[in-house]
Amino acid sequence: MSIPQALTGFSSKAYFSLDQATAWIDTVAAGLAERPGQGEGAYICVPFPLVDRFVTALGPLGVEIGVQDLSAHPLGAYTGEVPAELLAALGARYTMVGHPERRKYQGETDELVRAKIEAAVDAGIVPILVCGEPTADDDPVPVLTEQVERAFGGLPEGAEVIAAYEPTWAIGAPQPAPPEHIARTVEALRGVLQNTVSEFRIVYGGSAVPGTYADIAGAATSAAQTPEGIFLGRGGLDADRFLASVDEVRAHAPAER
Repeated sequence: MSIPQALTGFSSKAYFSLDQATAWIDTVAAGLAERPGQGEGAYICVPFPLVDRFVTALGPLGVEIGVQDLSAHPLGAYTGEVPAELLAALGARYTMVGHPERRKYQGETDELVRAKIEAAVDAGIVPILVCGEPTADDDPVPVLTEQVERAFGGLPEGAEVIAAYEPTWAIGAPQPAPPEHIARTVEALRGVLQNTVSEFRIVYGGSAVPGTYADIAGAATSAAQTPEGIFLGRGGLDADRFLASVDEVRAHAPAER
């Protein structure tokens, strides 16, 4: 299955209770059912216990469901771990890897991130690498080059990956990174990915909200500077705002690259 050209993603982090997740699903399902293309290009990354509920409710509309983490270990005696093979069987299509919050709170290293990526690819799950420079004063290009090469270098030919450009300094900030900065960095990141993997897409996250993708597309001077989509966090907790971003990405994503 190829990755759609225009991607609208949302990670619920650990915000949703079961009741909140159910209400979000109901609103999004009703909204997508009324749209041409329904859920094509939409993807949602949720905690493990919600995977089946989201797959059942939104999968028939074309929404693809992912997780926010998975185990580097296969099926076996690994108490508390959630293996990629099990998640794939439950319908998980994507997994996030390398998010700064997991590096900070769970102490995840580049080596562990790489092991999780390999486990995901082996199970047919597309890894979404969260990558970006630590501070606004950093040059993003060498940082992204190292992150991408460590994460994706040497993967099997044809392995599909997504790079989510999320500068650490923009995550949880009041505003996303400036659109001109994002556009320039996306172009540089595209060059790094082209030298590393054969099948990739780029999305922007980092305090993304409705309007962010249109701003990036407006600042871009070429299709290469425009990411294939957006990756909302808090900005997608309101279901109507997520639906607005679906419309926005579809309206502004380049038809060809």
